[in-house]
Amino acid sequence: MVVLSKSIYVLAFIEALIIAFSTIIGYVPISSSLLQVIIAICIFTLITVVILNLKGFYKIRQYSFKDIYFLFEGVFIAILLSGFIAKPILNGFGFVNVLLTTFLIYFGIITTRTCFLLYKKFFKPIKNILIVGAGQDGKLIAEEIQSRPELGMKVVGFLDDNMSNIEEEDSTIPILGLTYDSEAVIKDNQVDMVIIAVKSRMDSNILTDLAKGIPLGVKVWRMPTFYAHITQKLFTNKMAVNWLFYDYVRPKHILYSRVKKVIDMICAISILILTLPITLIAMIGIKISDFGPIFFMQTRIGKFGKPFKMIKFRTMYQDKVDADFDDDLEEVNTNDKRIIPFCKWIRKFHIDDIPQMFNILKGEMSLVGPRPVREEVHYANQEHIPFWECRGWVRPGITGWQQINALDCIPEERLGYDLYYVKHRTLAWEFTIFILYLAKVITGRLK
Repeated sequence: MVVLSKSIYVLAFIEALIIAFSTIIGYVPISSSLLQVIIAICIFTLITVVILNLKGFYKIRQYSFKDIYFLFEGVFIAILLSGFIAKPILNGFGFVNVLLTTFLIYFGIITTRTCFLLYKKFFKPIKNILIVGAGQDGKLIAEEIQSRPELGMKVVGFLDDNMSNIEEEDSTIPILGLTYDSEAVIKDNQVDMVIIAVKSRMDSNILTDLAKGIPLGVKVWRMPTFYAHITQKLFTNKMAVNWLFYDYVRPKHILYSRVKKVIDMICAISILILTLPITLIAMIGIKISDFGPIFFMQTRIGKFGKPFKMIKFRTMYQDKVDADFDDDLEEVNTNDKRIIPFCKWIRKFHIDDIPQMFNILKGEMSLVGPRPVREEVHYANQEHIPFWECRGWVRPGITGWQQINALDCIPEERLGYDLYYVKHRTLAWEFTIFILYLAKVITGRLK
């Protein structure tokens, strides 16, 4: 697979070495054999890298001061978990060893990260990007690149044979020539990457011009592929959705769907059992607080547009519950007067979603998938947003790729995330999404 930056992999390798050496220093004193040390190194390194990856530290992204704490949180959780797993192997679990290992790993990684950021800011060369096609798609991908300085890329200009685009040029990024000028433009502007953003199929002359003009070593991306790579959303045009359909009907998804349904059932039953004490407290609290119904049911749209009754704990006063309210789309302030005071903690930790396990057992929902919307919202979006109904090719979920990435987004953006999930869904990836969801729920960070 072509990657945007190999520096992330180099960073992950260096940090894996830091974790391994820190584990040796921290745990050699309580190990009795070389085999124990090797097993401990493997456990600590694997778990720490996985948790840091889940927290987004191995993505091309911008950093803030909050990440200093989030890095410590990830390292501490990873070392604590690794210590408990390795305890039987190491014949003990020393709290001092945990603290020492945590300090060494955190100090080593934060030093590496600081050096990495300084390298990116002052020493790493900026990649020059040339976009073929100055139309709507070309300008869209140019704006996406410009809005992400962490990519370390600069759009030097466009190539375009469409005279109307050239005559109507209103972009701050210039049109540098026609496709047959590609060789000179690439050489003069030291272009590192070319993005093809032409809506229609290119004829043989244009393809020949580009084939002659793009030298070996210059990476070439299709615009929809590059867009999905940097935004984690699908670019929803006709061609992308056509390919999505062919991917959706591949035979491999038959087995995937059956296995996923079984896993959903097992997980739903397990969650209902594990959360039974919390559920009972929530039910009693709701009943005492308002003396109204415990559950709130609302018609949502499921797979292939089939309506179903989604069930949640009622968290608003009975006389203030709006049948048209959709808390998957509308932001609710914690001080909203409609919310029962007792239920604020239920909403904060998404305990009100637990009854949806019964929707999973009925086959109406899944643990992971696009969040279901009300009928009115579905039909309005279906009418005004192209390909909206394609998100209904899979069962809706308790959580989804969009909820993990961007809670507050317009329907078109939401569709991009949902179709990206439809295209790339695998059991391993869905497990990752659900773990991220649980982590945000437990810490109260999922709004």
